Amino acid sequence: MAMRGLGYLGLNVADVGAWRKFAAELLGLMPVDAGPGDALRLRMDERAWRISLHEGRPEGLAYAGWECADPASFEQALARLDAAGAKIERPDPALRGVSALARFRDPAGQTHELFWGAALESYTPFVSPAGVSGFKTACIGMGHVLLSVPSAGEAFAFFSERLGFRLTDRTSMGGDKQALFLRASARHHSLAIADAFPTPGIHHFMIEVQALEDLGRAYERAQAMGVPITMNLGQHVNDRMLSFYVRTPSGFELEYGWNGILVDDASWTVTEFTGRGDLWGHRGASMDAITAGRDAHDRAAGRGDR
Repeated sequence: MAMRGLGYLGLNVADVGAWRKFAAELLGLMPVDAGPGDALRLRMDERAWRISLHEGRPEGLAYAGWECADPASFEQALARLDAAGAKIERPDPALRGVSALARFRDPAGQTHELFWGAALESYTPFVSPAGVSGFKTACIGMGHVLLSVPSAGEAFAFFSERLGFRLTDRTSMGGDKQALFLRASARHHSLAIADAFPTPGIHHFMIEVQALEDLGRAYERAQAMGVPITMNLGQHVNDRMLSFYVRTPSGFELEYGWNGILVDDASWTVTEFTGRGDLWGHRGASMDAITAGRDAHDRAAGRGDR
C-alpha cells in the first residue's frame, strides 16, 4: 500500500480563541475559515488545511487523517481493515475536502481516517502570521503524532498488518514498556505509540519548520508569550530532530522541530534505544511534571480523567 503519512489532524478543544492565538502567533500557522462541523482550520502549506479544531470536550484527538497515494491504495487499505473485522464508516468526503474518506477505530478506541485527493489552495498562498518561512510537509505528511495506548505491541500489529506502517526503531521505557516509531513515508516516523504513559490518547504532535532560524525565533516567541516550555531545546537520538516542546491550550504537548532525518527503505536497519532518548537538551520538565500539568489543566476544566 502506498501511504503518504499524516495528512491532517482533528482536535477537540475547549477554548478555540486560545488555540487561534497559540497557533497563529507562536506556531506561525495560518487560520482559515472553518469547514463543515469545525470551529477553526489551520494551514501550514498549499493544502486547504492541515489541522481542524472542533469545540468540545474531552479535549484531545478527534481523529488522525492518514493519506493514501491514490484510489487503489485507499481501497486496498480498506479491504485489509475489513478483513480484520474493523468497523468502517464512509462519511461524506466534503467534510474534509477530499476525494474519498473512510473512518475507523484502532484497538485503543482512537479514531482514524483514510483519504486520498486532498484539496489545494493554489490561488491563495500560505502566509505565516508569525513570519515562518515554511513547514516541511511535501511528500512526507504534516508531521507526526504520538499516541499513548494500553499495549504498544497490539497497536503495532494493527497499524503494520492492516495499514502497512513500517517499524523504524524502538525505545525501551523500562520493564515491558516501550515506544515504537512507525513510518508511512520517508519521514522517520509519522506515528509513535507508547504504553508507558498514564494518560491515554494524544501525548503530542510534531510540526517541522524548514529553517533553523524559524525554530530559534519560535523558541523566543514561546518565552515572550509565557507559554509553558515543557522540554527545552534538544536533539533526539533516533530521528535527530532538533526541537522543543510546549504545552498546548488543551494540556497535551506540541513538539516544534527542525531537520529530522529521512529514511531510505533500501538501507535502513531497525535499532533499539535504551536509556536517555536525547543526544543533548530536552530538559526542564520531567515526565511526571508534564503529566501533573496536564492533570491540573483537566481539573481546571472540570473534566477529571480524559
